[in-house]
Amino acid sequence: MKAVGIIAEYNPFHNGHAYQIRQAKEMSGADYCIIVMSGDFVQRGAPAIVDKYERAQMALSDGADLVIELPALWATASAEAFAHAGVAALEKTGCVDTLCFGVECLDLQLLDETVSILIDEPESYRTALSGQLREGDNFPVARAKAVTAYTGKETADSLLRTPNNILAVEYRKALRMRNSNLNPLPILRSQDNYHETALTGSCPSATAIRKILENPKNVDELKHAVPPYSYQRLLQLFESQQLLRPNDFSGLLAYVILKNDPAALSSYGDCGTQLAHRIKNCFAQYQDYEQFCAICKSRDVTYTRLARVFTHMLLDITQSDYEHGKKIDYIPYLRILGFRREAAALMKELKKKASVPLITKLSNASSDLSEDAGSLLNQDIFAAELYERTLSMKTHQKYRSEYTRRIIR
Repeated sequence: MKAVGIIAEYNPFHNGHAYQIRQAKEMSGADYCIIVMSGDFVQRGAPAIVDKYERAQMALSDGADLVIELPALWATASAEAFAHAGVAALEKTGCVDTLCFGVECLDLQLLDETVSILIDEPESYRTALSGQLREGDNFPVARAKAVTAYTGKETADSLLRTPNNILAVEYRKALRMRNSNLNPLPILRSQDNYHETALTGSCPSATAIRKILENPKNVDELKHAVPPYSYQRLLQLFESQQLLRPNDFSGLLAYVILKNDPAALSSYGDCGTQLAHRIKNCFAQYQDYEQFCAICKSRDVTYTRLARVFTHMLLDITQSDYEHGKKIDYIPYLRILGFRREAAALMKELKKKASVPLITKLSNASSDLSEDAGSLLNQDIFAAELYERTLSMKTHQKYRSEYTRRIIR
């Protein structure tokens, strides 16, 4: 039995994702594809547009064989922590031998050279990085410029400014730092349109799809952008207004910021003292979640970082939670969101080989987990309950407790 793994968000699932799964299986010769997928909140600092069970179903309907939830702590983290946790999850299945990921550039020599620089941090690189940060660049920009200065290659700058390449670097870093046995399998993205807001070609970006779902007049355009099952389901969810967006959490975010002083706000993940004061100072201008991200961003603090900080405030995720999570090696359990019935043999293998407890029924989980693992799982439950409560209030439909949701088969 051979399995390939993919770390993903599927926000939402589209043709490009289905293409990657097909290519991953074909190029690796794998019998099965295991997905480690973000839950109800995602790495860009926002709620997923549809819940994790819907997205798992979409993936299982188009090539995925098993979907495991990436804990909320890591799903909403920086690219480095997101990637490291995803790699750890795939390792702990005991079934995966290949990690597949998308890239915008297949210059693997430059990719590996960049990874070595970021791990070893030569003195001249650190000097260049410090200089760029002092000039006011945010960390991603400063890092890209410092690597470019160190290597003397202009292509290094673009390597660290495109989203899939950034994650590819972090995946390779995690594999090396963990001395992992997973084989990396990069796949060139079929189109370079990750942040494109218009639907172009047969594999548009998730950003473009989310944008289309804001306008009833354009929803039919999705038909050629997502697989048939995903299209039908997204259409149904759109018509019943069951799509969540950051601004649906505007009132909750305002409450958290209003309630806490800068010292308390600074303890949340990715925040810090200086940014906490900036947030409080700008609060008089607060209108909604997305507008406030735009107001508070600056040259040295990106919109995405602010969105992640605000998500951490909503989910009560602190910097100390990250420090603790790393001490327990990121992934102390594997929570199954769904699997294909035809992949029953894979589930059987997973039960035998996984190095951490498997969670298939939430009500039975506490007896199988350590106190530390239970604390991490409670964060997942809180995130899911907050998401579902917000959705229920928005749609006036019946609330579904996380304890009553069943895994997708």
